[in-house]
Amino acid sequence: MSMTGTLRMKAVCRGDKTVVADTYFDGAFKVARPVYFQENEPTVYSLHVGGGYVGGDRYHTDVVLEQGAKMTLTTQSAAKVYKTPNEPVYQSMAVSLAKGSVFLYVPDPLIAYEQARFQQETIIHMEKGATLLYSDSITPGWSKSGHPFQYEWIRSKLKIYEDGSLQMYDHLFLKPNHQQLFSLMQMEGYTHVGSLFIISPMLGQDWQKELEQILAPYEDHIRSGFSELKNSGCAIRILANASHVIEEIILQCANWMRRKLDQEPVQLRKY
Repeated sequence: MSMTGTLRMKAVCRGDKTVVADTYFDGAFKVARPVYFQENEPTVYSLHVGGGYVGGDRYHTDVVLEQGAKMTLTTQSAAKVYKTPNEPVYQSMAVSLAKGSVFLYVPDPLIAYEQARFQQETIIHMEKGATLLYSDSITPGWSKSGHPFQYEWIRSKLKIYEDGSLQMYDHLFLKPNHQQLFSLMQMEGYTHVGSLFIISPMLGQDWQKELEQILAPYEDHIRSGFSELKNSGCAIRILANASHVIEEIILQCANWMRRKLDQEPVQLRKY
C-alpha cells in the first residue's frame, strides 16, 4: 500500500559527536537539517508539507540510534487531523535504540477536528542501557458547534521491547460517541491529555519524590498520575485544559532526566 509520507533516519557516533548519517524522506514528510543546540547532539525537525492529515493518509517513520548516539526528534508544528469520512488516518513509527543511546521524542500536539478518525502505532526496540523519553499529547480541534470532542475516535498504541522482551504496552482509545469523556476515570472535566514514558538506567531510586516536586506547582490546573515500569522506567499521564501546560510539564520532566544524564536542557525554539 502506498504511503502518504515516509521518513527514515539513522544517528551514529563519530568521536564525541552524534551525526545523522542516513536520512530518507518521501511524500508529505520532510525533514530539516539537524540543528546543534548542544555541541555534540543534533535536534531534528520533521515537517508535514500537506497542511494537515485527511482520510486515507498513511505515514511511517523509522528511527535508528546506534551505540552511544544521542538525538532529539520533534515536529515543526501540530499534526492536524481533519474530517475522515471514508478511511481513518494511520500513522506508524518504529524506533531502534542501541546500548548507551539517548532518544528524546517530543512532537507537537495531535489536534483532532470534527469527524476525525486517527490511529497511531509505535513500536520501540531498545537494548538494555539505552535511554528513551517518548511523549505524546492529544487536543480536540475547533468544531462548528463549539463543543469539544467532536472527533469520531483516536487510538494510540505503544509497545516497548527491551532486549527482545515486551516491557510495556500502552493503549489509549478515545471515542466520544460511546463515552462521556468528561466523566470520572476518563477525562474528568479536562480536554487535553498528555503522556510521557521514560526508560533509563539513570532514573535512580528517588525518582518518585523528584517527579512529585516537578508536578506539584501544576496541581491546581491538571490531574496527573505516574507509575513504575519494570525496566527502570516510569509512565506519566497528564490531563489539562491547555496544550502549553502539558508541553511545559513534558519539557520539565525531560530536562530533569537530562540532568541525570549530564546533558544540557533541551531547546526547541519553534516560535
